Amino acid sequence: MMRHGLLPMLLAGFVGIGPAVAQVADPTRPAGALMTQESAGGIAAPAESGVQTVIVRPKGKSAAVINGQYVEVGGKLGDKRVLKISESEVVLLGEGGREVMKVTPDIEKVPVKKATAAKRRTTGTTEK
Repeated sequence: MMRHGLLPMLLAGFVGIGPAVAQVADPTRPAGALMTQESAGGIAAPAESGVQTVIVRPKGKSAAVINGQYVEVGGKLGDKRVLKISESEVVLLGEGGREVMKVTPDIEKVPVKKATAAKRRTTGTTEK
């Protein structure tokens, strides 16, 4: 008889946990990414802002996805023309001048300083 009372309690516990689990932030979402609340089911979705993807083609036109729109070098994004696409930024030119959009604005790429190689002794030699 105890088993019949245990099953409804467990089910009630899982049903109560469901809404709490739905509130957990997506751990794979980049830091600082904006989220919007969709009306259908209250599912959070990334807000379209900035550079989302870059495709660097060494022998062709590089491309990017900016605010959900696919653009290539030389193409237009609104009233701005795409001048350059690199792995770290997209350069636009419009009436207001030149605009640089960073792929990861919160992360600054800093080259690593190479340590000088330590002098190595050759093994097996003896000095007299």
